Amino acid sequence: MGRLVLVASFVAVALVVTAGCGGGGQVSDADIVAALKLEQTPDRPAYAVGGDPFCEVSDDLLNDSDEVEIAKESDDLGLVLTDSDETVGIQAVPPFDPECARKARQELDELE
Repeated sequence: MGRLVLVASFVAVALVVTAGCGGGGQVSDADIVAALKLEQTPDRPAYAVGGDPFCEVSDDLLNDSDEVEIAKESDDLGLVLTDSDETVGIQAVPPFDPECARKARQELDELE
């Protein structure tokens, strides 16, 4: 009986620790849209940062570190832009102005 209680306690602690190590908090699409001043593009499923057609991003916004990690794994062109902690991000659509990337990263950092 003592071992069963010990094992059950260990499992409970492990579950709590694992839950605490998840993707962290999730940032809403609305918060990302507002922070980056994203405007929906009329002709395709994308946003334009500040309405600039050379600063388009996918409308699939990256709301947490899990989504950022998955996007970065398949990002061969360096188009995933994130905050410094990689907890929120966007996926740029080429051609993407490098100045927009710098500004977007700054705005994403301020979301935290």
